[in-house]
Amino acid sequence: MAQVISATAAARSRNREAMQRVQRDRFVNQALDLLADARRSAAEGSFADALEMAYRASLRAAGARVAASTVSRRRRLPTSAWEQVALIGLADAQWAEEFKEYSRVRSRVASGLDPVPEPDSVYQYLALAARYVDAVSYTHLTLPTSDL
Repeated sequence: MAQVISATAAARSRNREAMQRVQRDRFVNQALDLLADARRSAAEGSFADALEMAYRASLRAAGARVAASTVSRRRRLPTSAWEQVALIGLADAQWAEEFKEYSRVRSRVASGLDPVPEPDSVYQYLALAARYVDAVSYTHLTLPTSDL
């Protein structure tokens, strides 16, 4: 049996998908800019700033990932971006798990409870954030919104 969809419902669906794409693209572009800032800060020896900017870049990528998924339409979402990402799928849950540890380190450094990690550790966090931003960028460029 054929499904009948009203013109209004179809238009609403197209509008929602277009808005999701705009939001996703904005988050990805912000993530790329923040990642460039993180690399610049690390090159200048400002590792606390590099750690913070890289983490913010990963959060923007998480926002892009959630915005492009059906998770964004849920009524009751967890407040943590990483818990929202974990709801998307298995691969996303693995990313979320990696970033939960990063979140703790970043939070403790930002609050002054812990010193800035050694440069090698900061570069490892920066590389993790870069891989995630790349993965989200690649995913959003190759898959339509409904497939994410």
